[in-house]
Amino acid sequence: MNKELKPVKNRTKAGQFPKGASGNPTGRPKGTPNKINERIRETIHAALDATAPDVVKWIRRLGKDDPKGALQVYAALAEFALPKLSRQEVKAEADTEVRHVITFRRGGKVITPGHGIGEG
Repeated sequence: MNKELKPVKNRTKAGQFPKGASGNPTGRPKGTPNKINERIRETIHAALDATAPDVVKWIRRLGKDDPKGALQVYAALAEFALPKLSRQEVKAEADTEVRHVITFRRGGKVITPGHGIGEG
């Protein structure tokens, strides 16, 4: 199969597109996932699902000798499961009582503080 190559429009002599031009001007459709990133994400999720019981044991074992270290590991792992919290500015009068309420949810269920990984 010897096909004759046709010159490509909108390219420089070196075969590159000029600045501001593209071979796909409309780009990838919005919401289309990157296939490689999706496969990597699926692999990581599978590995995490398979090792989750062991990770809980490791954190508990670490917590017996080094509670602070166990909390640091737990917090570092939580960053991958929970969305990052943003800072909120609260403006109130000096004599106004401010009460903070934090609710943790996993799988649609509310997690009660004190009944997490470290308990049991």
